[in-house]
Amino acid sequence: MSIEEKIKAIEEEIQKTPYNKATSHHIGKLKAKISKLKEEQIKRSSGGSKGEGFHIKKSGDATAVLVGFPSVGKSTLLNELTNAESKVGAYQFTTLEIIPGVMEYNNAQIQIFDIPGIITGAAGGKGRGKEILSVARTADLIIVVLDTLNPQHLNVILKELDNVGVRPNQTKPDVKIKKTRKGGVNVSTTVPLTYLDEKTIRSIINEYGIHNADVLFRDD
Repeated sequence: MSIEEKIKAIEEEIQKTPYNKATSHHIGKLKAKISKLKEEQIKRSSGGSKGEGFHIKKSGDATAVLVGFPSVGKSTLLNELTNAESKVGAYQFTTLEIIPGVMEYNNAQIQIFDIPGIITGAAGGKGRGKEILSVARTADLIIVVLDTLNPQHLNVILKELDNVGVRPNQTKPDVKIKKTRKGGVNVSTTVPLTYLDEKTIRSIINEYGIHNADVLFRDD
């Protein structure tokens, strides 16, 4: 069974399982399994690709990635902002590799990548989407470029990013995990937890192969 098939099977199980206090622990474990499988999926895509242009070398003070559907103007924007020469055309999928450029701003060098356009289902592998989106995970800034006639594409792009573990405009939860040599998983909090109980937290931690750790929650 492929990773995609495993994820789909678990998602179907979650949909069929009614959420309540008795099932919350089981659903939490299933979601942890999905998260782990998606991480493995992304690592395979970014590390195993043989395709030209998908291995990038970061430089400068910060990196930004232009993300959008095909033919929305990403290449034109890159060429205007930087010294790059990304091919521009009046047809879809003009950019077939990742084109870097550098913009200087207030004495800082900002590296900008023009990546191939993504399509619905990119996170699942359509159009080499997993490889393309893996580049977005490494960036300091994601710039979503839209066609003004299709503003609904924003939600599609955000969903594809979410499916590979990228959460634009969201603050990472303040959770610290410190591995220890023994003592099991100890959970402490500075705020009340309303979404997870300690049993579920320990199960999620164990799912990642961690059996001894101090876990501190400063966010719900």
